[in-house]
Amino acid sequence: MKQSVKPLLLVGVFALAGLTKAQAQVDVMVNPIGLLFGNLSASADFMLKDNFSVEGQIGVGFGDDGAFDYFNLPITAYGKYYFNPDDGADKFYASAFLRFINRSWDGNDNAFVSEYSQTRIGLGFGVGYKVVGNSGIVFDLGFGIGRAFIDNVSIDDETNVVDWPEIMFTGKLAIGYRFGG
Repeated sequence: MKQSVKPLLLVGVFALAGLTKAQAQVDVMVNPIGLLFGNLSASADFMLKDNFSVEGQIGVGFGDDGAFDYFNLPITAYGKYYFNPDDGADKFYASAFLRFINRSWDGNDNAFVSEYSQTRIGLGFGVGYKVVGNSGIVFDLGFGIGRAFIDNVSIDDETNVVDWPEIMFTGKLAIGYRFGG
């Protein structure tokens, strides 16, 4: 793992640890749809008030499709405002997010770029809906759009330039469990 990613992971772990001591209600979720695309994403949503929560999400994706090996590491922090919660931090919400993505590709043949890496950081807004069942099972569906304000690309072959749009998307169809509350 690159040296620039380790400090961000460390800060995220300490932030989540600090929030768990301050909050008795936590929704822990995974995004099973990402597994269809070779990505695993998990999150923890900490209720700070009945109508406000803070969520940390981390994912990892890697694989080899014959032409290239890839790796990606998205880390996202959300602030969520719930408009009419029934059980605290549930139902329709609006969110703001900060997203960090580190991705890389290594080509396995001469038809593709040999090495490509990208680091992006961006901000955005989104909407979603969270349902909490009586048994504590949580379903969260959300979508967000934002803008990358940092986009560093490193490529070893300048003839193959990849121009990413500044737009960033977030999406989730998550299932999990509510602890506490």
